[in-house]
Amino acid sequence: MNDHPIESDSSDQIIVTVEQADALLEMIASDENAGRISSAALSSGLVSLGLAGANGLSGDAARILEPVRAARTRLVIRVVSPSIPGTVRDWRIWPVAPRSVVMRSDVDGVHFSQVDYCEVPHILAFASLLHAGPTIHDGPPYIPADFVAAIRALDVQGAQEALNNLVTYGPAESLFSQDCISGRWSVVTCVREQIRRRQWRTGQHVDCFVTGHMHAQIHAPLEEQALNHLSADPTLDAPPRAAIWAMLMGLLHE
Repeated sequence: MNDHPIESDSSDQIIVTVEQADALLEMIASDENAGRISSAALSSGLVSLGLAGANGLSGDAARILEPVRAARTRLVIRVVSPSIPGTVRDWRIWPVAPRSVVMRSDVDGVHFSQVDYCEVPHILAFASLLHAGPTIHDGPPYIPADFVAAIRALDVQGAQEALNNLVTYGPAESLFSQDCISGRWSVVTCVREQIRRRQWRTGQHVDCFVTGHMHAQIHAPLEEQALNHLSADPTLDAPPRAAIWAMLMGLLHE
């Protein structure tokens, strides 16, 4: 991802660099900062793009990001996979009626879009790689804690090594083993956050291990210390995909 300012490409969204996205989020983090321009916004090029000014957000940024200020909850989604460019995709969804805001990272920058509230469940399913289909779970009922720790650290190579070791226990002909060895896997972490005392606080979360044949839930804590103190490897189970969908919708409407 390059560090140069990226021009807004349509009236429906803005595309900025990671640095610019961080500056925009800082400017709308609280009412106190909403009307001020930060040094980060000045140095990142947001002013020259017309996305920030003396009174804070301006232009398309002010219009598209306005609903974020009313949001009291948001969903933070991270997809980690060896099969996607850059290995990591980040999403944030601020579900506000009638118009919500979606942020997603991609190879060309960070996209901010405003969407109808009714579209949020569809976007959540897309971001979480959840789609209809049968579930075939012919692998073990657990996933190594070392694998989860590597995912949390964005160490995809370490995660792949943990899977390579796991599948040596067989059966080699299982679809689970084949997907793991070939790198056709992803981990999706969806976290519900709530704003309290002007800070986003972590709430419930759903972790999923995804292959072409299943969408399984990983029962693992988010906190590194809690993960390190597990007495056994996290459970991996694959309920019907409708159950995964219900869990995700629970994060949205909790």
